[in-house]
Amino acid sequence: MARGMHRHRRIRLDNLSATKIETRERKRPHKVKARTRRDARVIAKIKATKSGVGYAAEVQSWLSRRLDKPFSKITSEEIAQTIA
Repeated sequence: MARGMHRHRRIRLDNLSATKIETRERKRPHKVKARTRRDARVIAKIKATKSGVGYAAEVQSWLSRRLDKPFSKITSEEIAQTIA
């Protein structure tokens, strides 16, 4: 590869890195708001679900991420504490 190509590759990589950082900073507030809306929606689904009935996949995944354990290991007490 020609010497000039390497020089331009470095510049391009530097620009990409700066763009990634700037994009992450710009999108952060929107992602926080979306996370808050999702949490409220999932908590409402949990409260609306009758006891003894299984939860939707979205709720199971959310609980698993929130409690940092597989859904099969989560107890009803932990769920109650999470949505309180």
